[in-house]
Amino acid sequence: MNELETKEKIEIDISKLERNLKQVENIDFTPLEKEVYSRAIDYKNDSKYYLEKEDFRTAFGCIEYSHGLLDALRMIYELI
Repeated sequence: MNELETKEKIEIDISKLERNLKQVENIDFTPLEKEVYSRAIDYKNDSKYYLEKEDFRTAFGCIEYSHGLLDALRMIYELI
């Protein structure tokens, strides 16, 4: 297992993502942006599911993909 794919690292990434999701939750997104936001949440939930199943590689991939989607929205709204 890669050190990036540890349970503790993934849990920290999920916490960071949840904090960042709160930063944008009240933005009036366009329909396409809403779809991106929804997918970011879906990937976060997938990460939690795979973490529970101890499939750390898949959990890590899901949370990192979610971060990427959310960061795109945060960039659009100049939050990062």
